[in-house]
Amino acid sequence: MTSKEDEYGASEPLTHEEKGSNGEAPSAGEETKVVGLKKQVTLLNGVTIVVGVIIGSGIFISPKGVLSHTESIGMSLVVWAACGVLALLGSLCYCEMGTMIPRSGAEYAYLYAAFGPLPAFLYSWTLALIIRPSSLTVVALTFARYVSQPFFPDCDISPIAVRKILAATCLALTMFINCASVKWATRIQDSFTFGKLIALAILIVIGLIELGSGNVKNFENSFEGTTTNLASIGLAFYSGLWAYDGWNSLNFVTEEMKNPARDLPRALMIGIPLVTIVYILTNIGYIAVVGKDGILESGAVALEVGNLRLGPVNWFIPIFVACSTFGCVNGLAFSGARLVFVAARNGHMPKALAMVHNSCNTPMPSIIFLHVLAMIMLIPDSSEFSTLVNYFSFAAWLSYLAVFVALLYLRWKRPNAQRPYKVWIVVPIIISLAALYLLISPFWREPVETTMALVFILVGIPVYIIFVWWERTKHACDGFCGKFTYSVQKIFNLSLPESQDDSVTEE
Repeated sequence: MTSKEDEYGASEPLTHEEKGSNGEAPSAGEETKVVGLKKQVTLLNGVTIVVGVIIGSGIFISPKGVLSHTESIGMSLVVWAACGVLALLGSLCYCEMGTMIPRSGAEYAYLYAAFGPLPAFLYSWTLALIIRPSSLTVVALTFARYVSQPFFPDCDISPIAVRKILAATCLALTMFINCASVKWATRIQDSFTFGKLIALAILIVIGLIELGSGNVKNFENSFEGTTTNLASIGLAFYSGLWAYDGWNSLNFVTEEMKNPARDLPRALMIGIPLVTIVYILTNIGYIAVVGKDGILESGAVALEVGNLRLGPVNWFIPIFVACSTFGCVNGLAFSGARLVFVAARNGHMPKALAMVHNSCNTPMPSIIFLHVLAMIMLIPDSSEFSTLVNYFSFAAWLSYLAVFVALLYLRWKRPNAQRPYKVWIVVPIIISLAALYLLISPFWREPVETTMALVFILVGIPVYIIFVWWERTKHACDGFCGKFTYSVQKIFNLSLPESQDDSVTEE
């Protein structure tokens, strides 16, 4: 018998060492190779993952949200620049945490090391079940909208059925790519990152030409009408930070970086300032061509700019934007699957999701899990984009705040831990205060969405107690799922990799 039996008689999944190279129990003297996540991510891959995940759908649909909440051109540009600064400060904190705790999973690994399993579970519960699948759905629908637009030139918006079919196709392709090979996924990410930069370069050049021709009337009295409502400014930051979402994506794949201590800080310090400059110049281009009213009236301002200034080749914009969003879906899937993998490895999700394909060395079950959830979310009518942004931004920044506090806590609790990169202590303090503002201010304007997000996170506490902490139900679940997991393992050639310790190493 090649399975292991626990005290309940359920078949336990085998590790690769227990299965052997042929998928069965190894014979005496058989040499087995270690199966797990391989170190294949270089500095260039790291930069393209950061840039590729950040630049997705946000820069093409968020300008309307930022401008509507700030109510002035000048303040909207200030918010876009400030969002870039916040992303950079947050990434510097993540550099320290990622090099001190070189484990995949980002926030999950850091919260586990600092505060234990419950906060880590609450994060994985929220991100894996709601935030990341819905992000994949929103960006895939944006991909579908832009890629279908050239075929419906007389419609402002292509038919919803067509968009959902194209979005599902996009998700199916990224699922296949990420399951098949890490190299395929990173090469796709590299290629589409350059494609999206070309799209933004076209928009930037159009704006610069407009300004060079002396058309600056849209920038006159830039700060006139600026809102004084701090809650509205907070919501404007939510819209802008949605476009910067993904600045922490490289921390999800730390275990697969060839030299994380060197390349993680470099990739973040190259990628995020590059994105900030591109975003500001792109918004200047939008304002120069269509002005404040044009941005507020258009749901796809990039298309409007292309239609007004590119004439017969205006199809360039939707094609390149489609490339941008496809690359973003690929990057979100690549990083998000590692979070599911790490959480399952620590027993916070079904054990099957902690398995790696023996030949491809990819976390195939966790990749499929995320994509299936995203496809399910395509079925109902899509919610308003602004509602999704408020809901997910609140949950995301709550987890970011927890990591910043964890950094300060570990500085005090484990001062001798190995820290290849050490951020100036003022930085986590400043970014923690900013995160508190971003969490508190939206309650004044959008209490329903933020309360729903908080309630969903708190529901994870009884789920954790029943299914993870309470041994009786934990063993019952293992017994119920054990034989199914073992069957899937044999059919799809999967193995459990060697376990990893998420603790902090002392000097």
